[in-house]
Order: sequence, then structure tokens, then C-alpha cells
Amino acid sequence: MCNIIKIIGLLLSFLGSIIIALSVKENPGGAHQLVKGRKVPLASIFLNTFRWGIVLLIFGFLLQLTLAFF
Repeated sequence: MCNIIKIIGLLLSFLGSIIIALSVKENPGGAHQLVKGRKVPLASIFLNTFRWGIVLLIFGFLLQLTLAFF
């Protein structure tokens, strides 16, 4: 039982970090800056996706933390 909870905690943490990484995308408004004459698009963080990733990270961390004390 303990190993299953460890694996679930690790998976939640992993999924949370992947979701956070995928929440950063190119600005949908087309905002950019010029760098050496080239247009470089600015990044945007999509907050709903970012928040879900943070929630998953927190739950995964709490599962791992509770197993460390029991």
C-alpha cells in the first residue's frame, strides 16, 4: 500500500511539472520584440493550466511528505 501511494505522489508531481511547462506558450496577441532585426515572440503563461500544475505538484508533494513521517 505504501509503495502505491509513493508512486501516485511521484506521478502527480511529474504531471504537475509537465503541465506547468506546457502552460508557457507564444503570446496569442502576436506581441513580439525585435532582436537583431528579427521578430521574437513574447511568451505568455496561461493561468488556468499553470494553476492546475501547481495543484498537482502540491498534492504530490504532500503525499510524499506524509509517507516520510509514517
